[in-house]
Amino acid sequence: MMRMGSKRGLAHWAVRSAVAAALTTTAATHVAAQEVEEVVVTGFRESLNKALDTKRAEIAAVDAIVAEDIADFPDLNLAEAIQRIPGVTINREGGQGRTITVRGLGGDFTRTNINGMETVAGTTGNRGRGFDFNVFASELFQSIVVRKTQTADLDEGSLGATVDLQTARPFDYQGFRTALSGQASFNDVTENTNPRAAGLISWSNDDRTFGALFSAAYSERNPFDEGFGTTRWGDNGQAIIDRTPGSTSNPTGNFGGCLPCASPDELTAVNEGFHPRIPRYAESLLEQKRYGLTAALQWAPTEKTLLNFDALYAYYSSQTENANAGSISFSRTNATGINETVVRDYALEGDNLVYGVFDNVDLRSENGFERHITKYHQFTLSGTHEFSDTFRLRALVGTSENDLDTPYNFSFAYDALNVDGYTYDFRNGQDRMPYLVHGIDMTNPALWTLTEARRRESSVVNSYDTGKFSLEFDVTDGLTLKGGALAKKFEVDMQDFSSGGALAADRRLVGVGDIARNLPVGRDLDIPAGSDRNYIVPDVWKSAGYVGLFNDPTYALTVSTGDTRNVSEEDASAFLAADFEYDMFSMPLRGSAGVRYAKTEVTSAGILNRTGTGNEVVRVANEYTDTLPSLNLVLEPTSDFLVRFAAAKVMARPALGDLTPGGEVNVGSRTVKFGNPLLDPFRATNYDLGAEWYFKDEALLALGLFYKDIKSFSVKETRGLPFTETGLPLDLLAGIDPATAFEVTRNINGEGGWIRGLEFQYQQPFSFLPGAWSNFGFIGNYTYIESSVKYGVDPDGHGIRNDLLNLSRNTYNLTLYYEAQKFSARVSSAFRGKYLTAFPGGNGTTEEGVNDATNIDASVSYNVTDTLTVSLEGINLTDEYTDSYVDRDNLVSRYRHTGRELLLGVRWTY
Repeated sequence: MMRMGSKRGLAHWAVRSAVAAALTTTAATHVAAQEVEEVVVTGFRESLNKALDTKRAEIAAVDAIVAEDIADFPDLNLAEAIQRIPGVTINREGGQGRTITVRGLGGDFTRTNINGMETVAGTTGNRGRGFDFNVFASELFQSIVVRKTQTADLDEGSLGATVDLQTARPFDYQGFRTALSGQASFNDVTENTNPRAAGLISWSNDDRTFGALFSAAYSERNPFDEGFGTTRWGDNGQAIIDRTPGSTSNPTGNFGGCLPCASPDELTAVNEGFHPRIPRYAESLLEQKRYGLTAALQWAPTEKTLLNFDALYAYYSSQTENANAGSISFSRTNATGINETVVRDYALEGDNLVYGVFDNVDLRSENGFERHITKYHQFTLSGTHEFSDTFRLRALVGTSENDLDTPYNFSFAYDALNVDGYTYDFRNGQDRMPYLVHGIDMTNPALWTLTEARRRESSVVNSYDTGKFSLEFDVTDGLTLKGGALAKKFEVDMQDFSSGGALAADRRLVGVGDIARNLPVGRDLDIPAGSDRNYIVPDVWKSAGYVGLFNDPTYALTVSTGDTRNVSEEDASAFLAADFEYDMFSMPLRGSAGVRYAKTEVTSAGILNRTGTGNEVVRVANEYTDTLPSLNLVLEPTSDFLVRFAAAKVMARPALGDLTPGGEVNVGSRTVKFGNPLLDPFRATNYDLGAEWYFKDEALLALGLFYKDIKSFSVKETRGLPFTETGLPLDLLAGIDPATAFEVTRNINGEGGWIRGLEFQYQQPFSFLPGAWSNFGFIGNYTYIESSVKYGVDPDGHGIRNDLLNLSRNTYNLTLYYEAQKFSARVSSAFRGKYLTAFPGGNGTTEEGVNDATNIDASVSYNVTDTLTVSLEGINLTDEYTDSYVDRDNLVSRYRHTGRELLLGVRWTY
C-alpha cells in the first residue's frame, strides 16, 4: 500500500479521513471512532476539507481545489478556479481568465498535466508552451493540484509549478450516480442571456471491480468588450527625451507647425512631448462556444491491479469583430503624418502632451473579423500493479493533440485625410476616458475612402506522445526506493499565410455608404460630454464582397515567413529517489530525496530569407542534458503542526518562438536576424521553507517562503560573430568564407536573476460561534513577490534590471462563506497588483504593464430537496476594467470592460 505520511504524525488526519469516508454525504452524522466524535460536512466545506487533506498528506508543497460534484466549481473556467490558490494569478481576456502565472512565472515556465500527462492547449495567439485554461469548462474536472516544489519523480520542465488536472472517474463515486446542471448567464452590458449546461453519469459494480463514467459540458458567451485605447504613447521620434534605457539619438520628425508656440523652447517642448499614438474608442463583439466530453473506464481485475482509461475531447470557438475609429497621424513620424499636422492649441503636463487641437490630421476607421477554432483530444491508459505488499508498478501511455485553426482573420480601413479641428483632452480626471472630437461628421460615409484590405489564415498544431513507468520497493517500514523513466515527443507545427495591404488607386472606393455600418460607442462608458460617440466603420462582409477578398487573385494567400515554423522535441528522462519517514528527536520526519536526469533533442525549422535568392527552409538540431537533484522534507513537531523544506534544481525548455532559425540573412550587408535554435533551457535552483498549523478540523494557518535563483534567462542581443557560430547551414553563404564576421541579432542565453516571496494562508470555519453564526467560515491567502532579472545593458555597459514580466508583487484572495443544510452562500475577492508586460516599452516608453485589479464574485444556493439545488452566481460584480498602461507616468494604453455576469442555475443529482 502507498503510505500517505508518518503514521504517528498524521494519526489524527487519518482517523478523521477514514471516518468521513465511511459516512453518508447527504446529512451531518455523529459517529464515534476511536473515541473521537466526528461531524461530516457536505458541499463547499467538504470540498475545502478534501483539499486540505491533499495538501497535508503530500511530501511536496502543494495546494489543491476539489469539486464534490459536477458544476461545483464556482467559476466560468479553469483559470478562474485556479486563481483561488496562493501564489497563482490569471490573465483575463474577453471577461474571463485565460492563462496563469505561478509565483511570478508565466505560462512558458509552468507545466500542465491532464490525467497524468503533460499537454498544451492553445487558443487565439498562443504560439508558445503556455496552457490556455479557457479551452476547458471547469465542470469537466474533479480536482486541480498545483505542485510548487519539485520531486525527482515529477516530470521536469517547470521553473514555477506543475498543475495537475484530473477528470472524474467512476470509482470517485459509489455505485450509480447521475448529475445534471443548467444555467442561464446574463451580461449587464450586452443584455444577452446565454446557456450553460453540464451532465455526468457514472456506474460501478458493487465490488468496485469495474466502472464507467461519461460527462459533458456546454456553454455559450456573447460578451461585449468596449473602452478606450491609444496603441501606446510616443514622441515624434525625438530621442532627446527617449525614456528607453540604452536609447540613442535618432530624431525623425516634427509637427508641421505650432501656432501658439511663442518661442523655440516652447516649439521644442511640443515636438518632444509624449502623445497618444492612435487615440480611439473601440468595441469588440465576441461570440464564444465551448463544449467538452470525457469518458473514463476503470477495471480492477484483482485487488492488486487497477487500470484506468481516460478520454477527453474539447471544442472551443471564438469569433470577434473589432471596430474602432480615431487618428493615425500621431503614429507616423513622416511627411504624411506628424510633419503635416499643425498644433492649434496644447497643454503639457510634464513632458506629456495631454491636450491638443490639431489641423491636417489623418483619420482612420477600421473593422476586422477573426474566427478561431480549437479542437483538443487526449487519450491515456494508466495503471498500478502490486507485485507484493512491498513492490509496486505504475505506468502510463498517452497521446494528445491541440489543433488551433484560424480560417478567418481579415480587416478593412477607411481614411479621411487632412482634417481640421481634431481635439483630444486627457485633463480633469479624464486620463482613462478622454474627450475626443474628430473635426468632421464621423457618421457621413461620403467623407471616407476605403484604402486597405488585409487577409490572413493560420494554424497551430501541438501534439504530445508520452510513455512512462515507475517502480516502488518498500525496503523497510520507513524507507521506499523509487525509480522510473519517461519518453516523450512534443511537436508544434505553425503555418501562417497573408495577403493584401494598401489598395491600389483604382481599387479604392470614395464614399463608402454601401459597404459601411454605424458604430455607436460607449453604450456603458462614462465618456465626457460632447465627445464623438457615433462612427462609420466598415461592414466586414460587405467590404469583403466589394473587393473580392476571397476570390480575387489579388488576394491570393502567400506564406508569412516569420510565423511559419516547426519545432520537434524528443525528451528522455529517468529518476531515482528514496521516500523515507523516521523520528528525529522524537518528532516524525518524512521526506523524499532523489535525482532526475533528462536529455532533450530538438530540431527547429523555419523560413530564412536570403537576400537576392528568396526564401529557404532551414533546419537546425540541438541537444542538451540536465541533472536535477531534489530534496523535500516534512517535520512534524506536533500532530497538527508541519514544517516543510525543499530544494531542487529545475529547468524549463526555451520559448518556442525563440527557437526558430527563420529570419533574414543579408550577405551583402553581412547581417543576420533570426531566432536561436541553439538556446539552452532556463535553469534555476529553487528553495522553499514553510510552516502549516492545522489547528482545528477544516482549519489551516500557513506561511511559506520561497527563493528562485535563475541561472539563465534568454535576452535579445546584437553583436559581431563568425557565421560558423550562428548554427545556420554554411551553404547559405554562397562561397563566402564561413569565418567571416556578421552582425548577428538573436536571442542568447543571457544572465539570470532571482525571485523571492512569501505566501500566507488562513482558513477556518467559525464553528466556535453560537447558533447560525457557526455556519460561517473564511478562506484567505496573500502573496508577496519581488524579483530582479537582467534585460540588457545601458550605453555605459551597466546591466538594466527590473521585475520579471507578468509578476505582481502583491496578490490576495478572500472568501467569506456560509454553509447550512439547506442554504449556502459565499463572496470572493481576488486582487492582482500591477505587473509589467514589456520592458523596455515600445516607442521610447520606459515600460508597459497592467494596473491593479480586484474581481469580486458571489454565489448563493438553496437545496430544494436532497437531490435538487437552485443557485444564483455573480461574476465580476464591480465591473472591473482592464487598465493597461505605458511608461513610468502611467499613461493609458488600453482601458476596457466587459460588464457583470449573473448566472441562474439548477443542479440535480441522483
